[in-house]
Amino acid sequence: MSKYAYPAVFTPEQKGYSIVFPDLESCYTCGDTLEDGLEMARDALALVLYGYEKEGKLIPKPSERTSIPLN
Repeated sequence: MSKYAYPAVFTPEQKGYSIVFPDLESCYTCGDTLEDGLEMARDALALVLYGYEKEGKLIPKPSERTSIPLN
């Protein structure tokens, strides 16, 4: 079993948070609270990486946290 760690960007919304993993195509989710967002982010990351492995897609290396532009 492989282990992965990718940076995620949490953006506060009017209600909750939106979460995106900039290194992974179509890897985003949301949560009502920060705690909920963390759980949802773990699930989204696991599902997307599983899909990459299943389809034989190259799994990109994670970016350095400091290289991700934030607004």
